[in-house]
Amino acid sequence: MITKVGALRHLSVGAAGLAAPALTMLGFVGGGTHEERFEAKQVVVSPVGGDAVRVREVVDHDFGSTDRHGYQRIIPHDFGLPTDVEASSPDAPDDLNVSPSSVQTTIRIGDPNVTIDGQHRYVLEYTLPLAQLTSGELALDIIGNDETLETGRFEVILTGFELSEARCNVGGFGDSGGCQFEEFDGGYRAVISPLEPGRGITVGGPIAAIVEPERIATPSIPDRRQDNHVPVAIGSLAAGALGGFGSFAVARRTGRNAVAGSGADAAFARNRGTATGATPGADSAAPVLANAPVRMVPDGEMGDLATIEFVPPADLRPWQATMLLRERIDAYSIGAVISDWIALEYLAVDGEDGAQRLIAGPKRGEAPTIDMGQISSVLTNGPVTLGTYSPALARAWQEIAAQQLTASKSSGWWLRNGPHESQRYPRGLGLMLGAGVAILVLAKFVGALGWWPMAVLGGLVVTGGVAYAAYRPLLASRSVEGSALALRAESFRRFLQASEGKHAQWAYEHGLLRQYSAWAVALGAADAWQRAVATAAIPPAAAQATAPIIIPRPDLIDRTRTKPAPAGTGGSSSGGGFSSGSVGGGGGGGSSGSW
Repeated sequence: MITKVGALRHLSVGAAGLAAPALTMLGFVGGGTHEERFEAKQVVVSPVGGDAVRVREVVDHDFGSTDRHGYQRIIPHDFGLPTDVEASSPDAPDDLNVSPSSVQTTIRIGDPNVTIDGQHRYVLEYTLPLAQLTSGELALDIIGNDETLETGRFEVILTGFELSEARCNVGGFGDSGGCQFEEFDGGYRAVISPLEPGRGITVGGPIAAIVEPERIATPSIPDRRQDNHVPVAIGSLAAGALGGFGSFAVARRTGRNAVAGSGADAAFARNRGTATGATPGADSAAPVLANAPVRMVPDGEMGDLATIEFVPPADLRPWQATMLLRERIDAYSIGAVISDWIALEYLAVDGEDGAQRLIAGPKRGEAPTIDMGQISSVLTNGPVTLGTYSPALARAWQEIAAQQLTASKSSGWWLRNGPHESQRYPRGLGLMLGAGVAILVLAKFVGALGWWPMAVLGGLVVTGGVAYAAYRPLLASRSVEGSALALRAESFRRFLQASEGKHAQWAYEHGLLRQYSAWAVALGAADAWQRAVATAAIPPAAAQATAPIIIPRPDLIDRTRTKPAPAGTGGSSSGGGFSSGSVGGGGGGGSSGSW
């Protein structure tokens, strides 16, 4: 129990160490930062009877590092309301939502409850029923000038038309030319690479004949980025291990305890005289090892120096022992005072389970002056019902805590980072972790959080930060005398923890049963001691007398003093006067993006 770091703290650090590698393997971090763009589009236009044309768009959408639901297409109604809309995707959610308004239709592909990033393909098909083919000219805006994303390769295919002059226009509104159709067996093909944001495409020409459209194969899916997450995950795991073990090593070294002597002698190495704040007793005559060589021992190795003691340190009260072992002033050290008062019969507990009360004990008048004042504070308003808020006990709690802080400060039991002061790591560690956090915040601000160095740094900072908090209890460093007293308290705790009925019987026969019960509560061995009492040949009345000492655990007393607590990219449509001679002169068009 000598300031042991429990398994839960180690598990929390381990979980933090696995977080960054897990996020990396899932593709959330470390894959680089990529802008959203269209890798490629293929738009195939063919006649389907009358004035109608069928449009198939094959879109290779790279969402980059941005989380989106899917692909969005906005189509003006100047060639009629799009009909027979179909959509699919081989590698992304392809739920289809078609939302017409008075002037345009918004088509969304994707799941509103799911976001994706990276590279995905969508196939969208629809019919424009009023493309005015009977006018003798095809004039179709493939895409308007409201595009906000670059398209790496834009391919336009017209099939089922024989044009006397195939026209292709790309650029700003009203621009002519800029691209050229190549005729192939069954149609016309134009490729724009790249199509920059804000540039529209209008195609068409005089229709000489309508023929049977060719079946146009969809292009192969572009190569996906080879984001090899394994090396980055390994790097972030190694960085996390460095951060976790580093914080642990620094805390362990900072909190090493001064120990004089070796083996069992270390428990009696002390300065001449009695420690300030301790209660003098028989152990003042214990061996003095003032000249023994002093070595620094981590908390994790202190337990190797403890033995088993059958009697508690005579110059310590239970609260002092738990403060020495746990190196904290909290509900355990303060609650130990209450249990000690009950054991000494300065206070008593009456009532049935669930309605127990603290009342004045038969020996209240024998309490030392300092205890008498605090006991009076507890009972200011009469008996205190355990487990419900008591303002009087809350005030007494503060008084006891202040007393323990003063005693800790004047005891001489700590070299640094004692319970009376803030536990501080060496400044360099805090500065290093703070700098790491600042870099990550800056990376987030400039959009560089996805870079692999940030994943590695994140592993270091997150794990190191969790370890920084988890291992703070190790920072306190005991003096020679503090180490000696802690070893003796630990040795007695081991006796209580391993006690049997015969040990409780011996304590009863020597009039120590109530005293040992209070120590068991303070040292966290109440359950083991209660089992020993239950199996001993102790008169029932005497055994039951220990229950009130054990029952008011720190959490129950703590409650007694605790007051009850009171949208996506896309743009407006474009269209025009149905001429294939310049950008924006046809019908259809609109814009595309993500949502």
